[in-house]
Amino acid sequence: MQPIKTEVTEELLKDLASRSNFRLGKDIAKNGVVSFSQSDVLHMTARVEFRNSQTRTVDVLSTPKGIKWKCTCSSRKDLFCQHCVAVGLIICQE
Repeated sequence: MQPIKTEVTEELLKDLASRSNFRLGKDIAKNGVVSFSQSDVLHMTARVEFRNSQTRTVDVLSTPKGIKWKCTCSSRKDLFCQHCVAVGLIICQE
């Protein structure tokens, strides 16, 4: 397993997200609030707040098969949403 910060790149985020989710995620990262409640080398949990929408929680986990993402905005496991993009962009900046 690799540390999350070495695995997450802007190119990876662009590959995982749709163009619209990437664009929305950039807006959230720039104008919203992303705060990490848990942050270690292999597991991060972040709260995402943006405008008047509900606060969402994103979990990022490093596994032997790569980085796994989960957001509370959807139960779809294959969706890489704008909240995941925003958290990923903040990770890239650190």
